[in-house]
Amino acid sequence: MTPTVRSLPEDAVIQCITSPAFDASPPRLLGQAHLPENVACVLEPIWSISHFPAAEIRIFHLKDVWVAKEGLVFDAEGNLFEETITQHTSSEIETAYEAVVTARCEPTMSTEFGPVALCKKRGIGNYGHWMLEMLPRAYLVHKNVEVSGLRFLIAKNSGRLAESMALSLMSIGIPPSQVIPADDTPRRFEQILMVDGLTHHGAFFSPLVLDPLEAIARPIPLGSPIKILVLRRSTGFRLLAEEDKIICHALERGYTVVDPGLMSLGDQIALFKRASRIVGIMGAAMTNIVFAAPSTPIVTVAPGGMMDTFFWFLAILRGLEYMEVRCPPIGPVRGNSPWDTDLFLDPALYGPVFDGT
Repeated sequence: MTPTVRSLPEDAVIQCITSPAFDASPPRLLGQAHLPENVACVLEPIWSISHFPAAEIRIFHLKDVWVAKEGLVFDAEGNLFEETITQHTSSEIETAYEAVVTARCEPTMSTEFGPVALCKKRGIGNYGHWMLEMLPRAYLVHKNVEVSGLRFLIAKNSGRLAESMALSLMSIGIPPSQVIPADDTPRRFEQILMVDGLTHHGAFFSPLVLDPLEAIARPIPLGSPIKILVLRRSTGFRLLAEEDKIICHALERGYTVVDPGLMSLGDQIALFKRASRIVGIMGAAMTNIVFAAPSTPIVTVAPGGMMDTFFWFLAILRGLEYMEVRCPPIGPVRGNSPWDTDLFLDPALYGPVFDGT
């Protein structure tokens, strides 16, 4: 079954916030020969945008709605709000709709009463999506909407990600008592507050996404500068081929080798806040470049076919010196995406990667 798709109602807007304009420049790119033509055709038009004008972010107050899957919102009749479709596939949308249709017929289905801010979207299990897309929604509503009994709907996670989510929320003034963790099961809400226009993954990030992260990082002391090499061993995929050789090279040049996937949120922030140069594999851990000081050199080692502008946007917004090194794949796919193979970093590029030469 496929739902009818509708736009959010204009009369439901309760707040309009101006997102500041900002300028951008293309990344310094090495290994361009490993960037497939179909991927380049998507990335290069975005990289070539030199100015992002001021934009409008709106907060909607919706009544009697259903939330399913990764933040899909349906009205009381089962129509899907188009603005909540964020990289969901047709199959996922159909599955969510069928679940909502079934739930609407359940006589025992309960309703969550009172205002609830939607802080759940596609990418619920990814640290980067939480920190740059979901947490900023919570922050905007928390800071701009005065309403009694406000709670925040987030995705249910476990392990270090769940710990990071809870700590980051508390750091911006939202205690666990105001949080509703939810899985994919449809839930009915009397009132949902929804932020639209803050991000459009791959195409736009408002500078306002940095506000909660700066608030979280501000109290953490600044340590002495260090250069860091960011690895992904804890994930088990998208690793560097000949990694031990690369680690030795980095250590000889004074780098500290880290795996943020094994660290607490506070330790990650402290580490990246003091970094004088950051080299790392494109992935969630590199989200932490947002805590680096402006002008810090960032080198992202990326799979040739990975269609991603996320870290370029972060570098632009934070004012970082950003370089992307595209690498050929080696070995089998170990993750969920075709680019989740090991990566071969050409030794001829060690100079520009680690020394900036």
